[in-house]
Amino acid sequence: MHRKFDVLIVGAGPAGLTTAICLEKSGLKVAVIEKMKFPRDKTCGDGLTPDVANQLHMISEEISASFNKLPDKFPCYGATIIAPNGRHLQIPFIIKGENKPIHTLRRIDFDNFLFEYVSQSDNIFIVENCIPEKIIHNQDSVQITTSEGSFEGSLVIGADGVNSFVSRQMELSRVTKQHQCVSLRTYYKGLTPLNSSNPIEMYLHKDILPGYLWIFHLGNGIANVGTGMIASVINKKRVNLNQLFEELLQCEPLRSRLNGGERIEPVKGHILPLGGEFRDISGNRFLMTGDAAGLVDPFTGEGVGNAIRSGRVAAEHIINCFRQENFSAEFNKAYDKEIYRRMMPEFKFHSLMRNLFNHAWLIDFFIGSAAKQPKLEASLQKAIMNMQVNKVSQNLLFIMRLVYIYTIQNLYVSLIPNKKIK
Repeated sequence: MHRKFDVLIVGAGPAGLTTAICLEKSGLKVAVIEKMKFPRDKTCGDGLTPDVANQLHMISEEISASFNKLPDKFPCYGATIIAPNGRHLQIPFIIKGENKPIHTLRRIDFDNFLFEYVSQSDNIFIVENCIPEKIIHNQDSVQITTSEGSFEGSLVIGADGVNSFVSRQMELSRVTKQHQCVSLRTYYKGLTPLNSSNPIEMYLHKDILPGYLWIFHLGNGIANVGTGMIASVINKKRVNLNQLFEELLQCEPLRSRLNGGERIEPVKGHILPLGGEFRDISGNRFLMTGDAAGLVDPFTGEGVGNAIRSGRVAAEHIINCFRQENFSAEFNKAYDKEIYRRMMPEFKFHSLMRNLFNHAWLIDFFIGSAAKQPKLEASLQKAIMNMQVNKVSQNLLFIMRLVYIYTIQNLYVSLIPNKKIK
């Protein structure tokens, strides 16, 4: 069977579904090709930052309201960061002067929420259990042959994750090892948060820096437990991450922390393509979005917000393509430029921040200093939250000033202990 559309979207994750949603009222005929059957799982930390809610609100008030009503979202008003030496730092999520939550929600539920929303549209055709096999460029269109027949359109959108079929077919370069994070995840039941207000726990263990190990609580005693580590570091240190993960779970402080809990799913792995490299993410009659474009935050490993953002940007560009009747690689460069204009400054800054977390002694120093001095703890909290919501240039200057103050003050106190600092 051969079917014709205007836009062919390969992949029904947040990026692909957002692109479809944003094209719903464009008058274009859109097909979403998904290799699995919904609801389907996605290996993830299950954290949804405030940016996710903001992006949904920018799409429409309707989808934002539907998201706000989801019953399984678990609000998290802060995080507990545990340094390599065991010291704790409480970070409330203060945004614009208000303590606002991020949410945890299993990706199987979040992705299915978007899928069900798209399924209600008469203008979007979804094909599940459809395995793409080949992309063929014709003079005036592009064609995808699949296990369910062939699909023809003017433009293909690659929204099919880190191992993107579209990316391979278009012979795009892969994200380098320095910008890949290997992530592992499992689920436990019977766990309660260390702090009821701060149910996100981040363990900065020396053996996985500059990565971290997390416990993200999902409510009802269920928690997502996982870790992530940069691929180039894994190769350099010859780390078996699965083995290391199991060892860390059996050592303190995780052993005591997980005591009384029960693992309810096997460990699953995934590659996170981190942002920070300028790579081609478009070409003749195609655009890449989400993980397929390598848009995961290099500091937190969160990719849902940027996946939705890229879907919004892609939809805007797609509409321009049809207005101008231009689908060329040269015209599509405007999409690359806009994606990187919006995201690259944050990627670069967050990469810098991640690299600061490469030394256990430095983390112990900062968190230990903050724990001893409430004013410095408040400053560090402000710095971490500003890093997420304000301009990158201001963030960098603020962090550099904070590092300078920490260093000078602690050296001064240690060298001249009887001298009071005002």
